[in-house]
Amino acid sequence: MELSILLNEVPDKQIYGDPRGVEIRGVVYDPLRVQPGFIYVAISIYTQLDKIEIPDGHVGVAAAIDRGAVAVMLERDQPVPPHVVKVLVPDSRQALGRISAHFYQFPSNSLDLIAVTGTNGKTTTTHIVESIFIQKYKIGLIGTLYYKMNGVIHKSKDTTPEPPDLQEILRKMADEKYDYCIMETSSHGIEFHRLTGCTFKTAVFTNLTQDHLDFHKTMENYLNAKLKLFRWLTPADHAIVNIDDPAGEKFLDATRAQTLTYGLSERAQVRATHIHYRINGTDYTLVTPGGEIDIHTKLVGRFNIYNALAAVGVALSQGLDLQSIRSGLEARIWVSGRFELVEKGQPFAVVVDYAHTPDGVENVLSLAKSLNPNRVITVFGCGGDRDKEKRPIMGETAARYSDEIILTSDNPRTEEPLQIIEQIAAGCSGASLHRVPDRGEAIRSAVKMAQPGDIVMLLGKGHETTQTLRDRTIDFNDRIQAEKALDDLPAL
Repeated sequence: MELSILLNEVPDKQIYGDPRGVEIRGVVYDPLRVQPGFIYVAISIYTQLDKIEIPDGHVGVAAAIDRGAVAVMLERDQPVPPHVVKVLVPDSRQALGRISAHFYQFPSNSLDLIAVTGTNGKTTTTHIVESIFIQKYKIGLIGTLYYKMNGVIHKSKDTTPEPPDLQEILRKMADEKYDYCIMETSSHGIEFHRLTGCTFKTAVFTNLTQDHLDFHKTMENYLNAKLKLFRWLTPADHAIVNIDDPAGEKFLDATRAQTLTYGLSERAQVRATHIHYRINGTDYTLVTPGGEIDIHTKLVGRFNIYNALAAVGVALSQGLDLQSIRSGLEARIWVSGRFELVEKGQPFAVVVDYAHTPDGVENVLSLAKSLNPNRVITVFGCGGDRDKEKRPIMGETAARYSDEIILTSDNPRTEEPLQIIEQIAAGCSGASLHRVPDRGEAIRSAVKMAQPGDIVMLLGKGHETTQTLRDRTIDFNDRIQAEKALDDLPAL
């Protein structure tokens, strides 16, 4: 695409050099990914892996030019060789979103985008939607764990990919005639303009609880970031809202779209009644404006009922029938690190879960307690260099539901693990408390401690396969660690 045409999407720009006749072969934000004929956009690269890879993309301009960039887009002026077109913009992230969508020919106009936002439940909700829709439609998935096309899983480093990566994925889906794409939409993704250039037809709000305050600073800012998604919707679009959440009304007020509410309260349009929880599933009656139907799902717990109801809301908004919805809900929906059972024939349960917020911890531990175990043994920590205010809150929450707590490391990063542990411990009371900074040793201790009828809860890392320490990142997987610990137990 000619640079002069590409730049038509960018307002308030200053161009130095002649963009006419300059053919752009690719759009990148990482200088190491530049190839001859590319435009390089200088942004700060922030990943959900909590690592700043390039704190300021302007330092990579020279490297990008050396690798063949024919144009650069900057927020701050700096000299470039005369053969390189320089574009100055007030917000390079917003401009990156605009030109990425244009370069890939606005793929979201060719398929229906469904966005799921909220603190907890996004990953599971997207997988349930996929399970329902895949029976009748061609649907892609983009989320925390990966993006998926044609049943093939591709790794992803961000919940919401950076614009060139996102638009390229959507372009592939559009070219292959996908009907829908269901995607997790993080507050970072919204604030960093990763969604600029996307047209959404449906948006889902799951819940809002304390998280990411290291970035947003206040809950009001966090809320407002997510509300932006619903303000983008038109009267022809659909908004699916958890009416039981205190913030639910704000999302209804913020949107012009057609709304459908879900929850467990009677005012919800989509709700569940006659609920029965099992260690390996949940039974309930699904109540909708179009009728009722009994559901027997393999998903466990109250929070997964909410996730399922959100997915049902999406399905109903798109005209799917109750039988198709039931088939999707009752299929095996596997989501790594979401109330994931680790089974080696032991006489107690071991569960791996990604819960890393006060609300997430409350959800999974209240479920564990409701299953009437002999004891609940909880292993968890909190991430370093991130929202410190939630640490004692998570400690208090864990203590309410646990008989034994083993405080350990999550991703300590640059902080001292013991310091983080003590900040969590300040909120713990009533439970037997142990401090084991080494996470592998903490898991082994929990497994050795467990007796028949106990539930061991390994919280915080879920699907993650690494642990970030002060000076390095190591391979670490809670499931694998638990399996090894179970294998080392004496023969039962």
